[in-house]
Amino acid sequence: MTNLDTNKKYCEVIESKIDLDAKPVAIKLIKSEEDLPEGIELIDEKIRHCEMVRKASLGDSFYSTLEQQLCLGGAGAIGLRDMPEKLANGEKYFSLGRFQDLETAKKLTADLSIIKDIHWAIVYAPLDEADFEADVIQVICEPVGGMKLAQSIVYKTGEKIKPSFAGIQSLCGDAFSNPYLNEDVNFTLGCDGSRKAADIKDNEMTVGISKAKIEEVISGLESI
Repeated sequence: MTNLDTNKKYCEVIESKIDLDAKPVAIKLIKSEEDLPEGIELIDEKIRHCEMVRKASLGDSFYSTLEQQLCLGGAGAIGLRDMPEKLANGEKYFSLGRFQDLETAKKLTADLSIIKDIHWAIVYAPLDEADFEADVIQVICEPVGGMKLAQSIVYKTGEKIKPSFAGIQSLCGDAFSNPYLNEDVNFTLGCDGSRKAADIKDNEMTVGISKAKIEEVISGLESI
């Protein structure tokens, strides 16, 4: 099967088991222009990573370099640049009133999921239109959909799921970088930025599924 055929199958199974308002999104980091999947064009606006995920979930396929990423913290988390210093050391989040003191902010930011290997670009596409192997597939869904995805995992593993999130850097760190780095699945409840900029609804969450785990998730969904 081609990558497109495989991704269409994945999408069909996910959509048959989970009631979605938008498509699952295939996301892939690439090192150079030569690695671009055929037919993928550069996005024509400067927006945040989370907005790009939402845009792809609504039907658009495109790629972005650092120049098109409006949120530098998100770009740092997903591996397009180094994390901005004041985000990395907690100063920015402390100044926003997110933590009781700077030490607490630093403790959290030191534990954020950040891809340190810098890439040239990142590709986004609706899963059923992606003619490439995704590093991570993101599913924006209601909690009942997250529950079904969790059930698909424990069906095979018999182990409780231990999601990692903090209400900060959700679609970038939690739902992309975390599964990318850990070759796993991660569940996140969103962040202020993604809910405001990317229109992640109050009743929605996001699940990031790594390429190492997607077959297991699909098999589990088909079985439950």
